[in-house]
Amino acid sequence: MKNLWLKNYFFLIIFLLAGFSFVYPQKDNDDAAAVFLSQLIQKPSVTGNEGVAGRFLKDFCEKKGLNVRIFSDTDSTYNFCASLYPLGDKKPNIVFLSHIDVVPAGDIYNWTHPPFAGVIDGGYVWGRGAIDCKGLLVMQLFAILNYLEDAKNSELPYNLSILMVSGEEGGNNNGSDYISNNHLAELNAVVIFGEGGSGLRDFLPSDPELAVFGISVSEKKALWLMLTAETPSSGHSALAPEVYANKRLLRALIRLMNEKKIVTFDKSSRRMFRELGKIEGGVRGFFISHIHWGILTPFVKSYYSEGGELYSFVNNTFVITRISNPASGYNQISDKACAVLDYRLLPEIETSKYIRKIENVVGPRIDIQILLETPGARHSDPDSKYFDAMAAALKETYPGQSRTIPILFPATTDNNYYRSKGIPVYGIMPCIFSRELLDTVHNYDERIAVNEIYTGIRTFITCIDILQKDLKYDDTPAID
Repeated sequence: MKNLWLKNYFFLIIFLLAGFSFVYPQKDNDDAAAVFLSQLIQKPSVTGNEGVAGRFLKDFCEKKGLNVRIFSDTDSTYNFCASLYPLGDKKPNIVFLSHIDVVPAGDIYNWTHPPFAGVIDGGYVWGRGAIDCKGLLVMQLFAILNYLEDAKNSELPYNLSILMVSGEEGGNNNGSDYISNNHLAELNAVVIFGEGGSGLRDFLPSDPELAVFGISVSEKKALWLMLTAETPSSGHSALAPEVYANKRLLRALIRLMNEKKIVTFDKSSRRMFRELGKIEGGVRGFFISHIHWGILTPFVKSYYSEGGELYSFVNNTFVITRISNPASGYNQISDKACAVLDYRLLPEIETSKYIRKIENVVGPRIDIQILLETPGARHSDPDSKYFDAMAAALKETYPGQSRTIPILFPATTDNNYYRSKGIPVYGIMPCIFSRELLDTVHNYDERIAVNEIYTGIRTFITCIDILQKDLKYDDTPAID
């Protein structure tokens, strides 16, 4: 899921700017946060099995002195919030959002270290979830722990909470969907910081030391569809009819794949390119800022094509993730064929209209069933004190070496569940990743540098400090 964003953001920069190489520092470190991440990775939590890891996190938070509110507690679904002050105090709440579940590890023999061993080696913590999303969770949690003594000795203007949920990788109908529909008022969130963009360095020819961070203010929504073709015939494959289920389904899928793509620049993507153009400056910067102009299409069209660097940012996309038939003999014609399609729709697309469009393409003899639909994304305002605080924190962590831009996240996270309720949500993992590290997300040898864990914690602490000093007491949650 996130891997799509990470890869495409990397290629986007290559297209817009120039070739580059990463310098990735390493250091050995046995400090508490890295060790805790190692321990957390050792609690396997593939989607649907979050209970053990969730209780481990809950016990840790309670022992540290945080106030814990459990929303659901089963082996397959564990959702809870840990905060400085009890949620019942109704203080304006800065909420950090992470998910407990991870994707499967695949063939363990393709890993340098066992995927659920949490090995610390060569300056990295290795294992499934090291980046997505247990690494981010540890950064957020340890940033909040930094304020425990302050909260005991004085009345802080904001509550600080970390919301840890289940099911994000599997479509989520019992994690953030459940929380956002049943417990949002209790959270009293004025802002949520979730997963999303990250930082890249050494890609601006004019300033190779500059790190550019992308904070997501909007993202695509997921739409999972099952297409089914049925025909009355089944029998011996040597006596096949003119049309049978597999043939009908494949023809429909080919029509979908051959459908003309319509490039769309929405509010978020236009702002993203405009800000990136300002950073670059000059003639190149002008072209980046105005890349949506039709007059430039002949020069950039290839980048919008399927497989191009910008494809996911400006197109609705789908992938065929499964094709299946009921069990039958190898020489038996199946009377039913199904395909599962994972669509990622741009934020402003209306699902019902888009499905009607799909129906027109595949024809009336293909049944379409919605398996999952995540909420459409509202645009979180990048001209807000919350965005500015995170941007300032990144600048302070990398003094004189960083800039921050708002981005459209071309994948899907839990953030949309809360944006759809009117809460401003900003997606950021405040780390600088290399191409090699990006490729490990949802892949083999996932790992995160120990020094990036501590840089991330410092960045979150700095952001919190800025916001604690800038509280306006009319801050209230904007909940629909």
